[in-house]
Amino acid sequence: MNREILFPTPVYWKDLPNAKELNKYLFKHIKAWYKNDIKKGKPTGEFKTNSGFGWHSSTDMNQRKEYEPLTSELFKMAEECNKDYGVQPKLGLGNMWANINPPGGYNAPHIHPNSLFSGVYYIKAPKESGSLVCNDPRPGVQLNMPVRKPGKPPKELWREVHLEPKEGRIIMFPFYLWHNVEPNLSNDIRISVSFNFIQDGFQ
Repeated sequence: MNREILFPTPVYWKDLPNAKELNKYLFKHIKAWYKNDIKKGKPTGEFKTNSGFGWHSSTDMNQRKEYEPLTSELFKMAEECNKDYGVQPKLGLGNMWANINPPGGYNAPHIHPNSLFSGVYYIKAPKESGSLVCNDPRPGVQLNMPVRKPGKPPKELWREVHLEPKEGRIIMFPFYLWHNVEPNLSNDIRISVSFNFIQDGFQ
């Protein structure tokens, strides 16, 4: 019998070597942004997929010069993904935003329409602060869950994958991958930056 794996979904990740210094810099600026939103009476920032506990900044982070040290790293990785994925158009960073999930905070399941690649970068990620949960993106696959033999099935048969957050790590994936963030069960905040890469020239 022959066997092929069709329609795979690539998930890319990379640990930045300068993460400690970069995260200290980003933490300072994001904290100031968050405090400014609180002063404006917006403790949750923009309400998107964040729970009532979490803060979601405005999505123009990529247009703010103070965050260029991060955007430059994201572009480097996006170009690597571009080559591997065989995407012809030049990529543009469509939008980017910061997330602060306090204890109990989480993000509901969602995808990122009108993008090519989406992803996250971790600035502060205490233990048990919530995994990134990726679900099989194929339509209807969750409607039939066959009983399998005891033991762990091959990776290509997994229906759900939990990716542990790690400070200094970039994770990037196709926009259509359904994902959510588990509740933060730690006693500290979790800080991350999410982003969408698009075909350059399109919004």
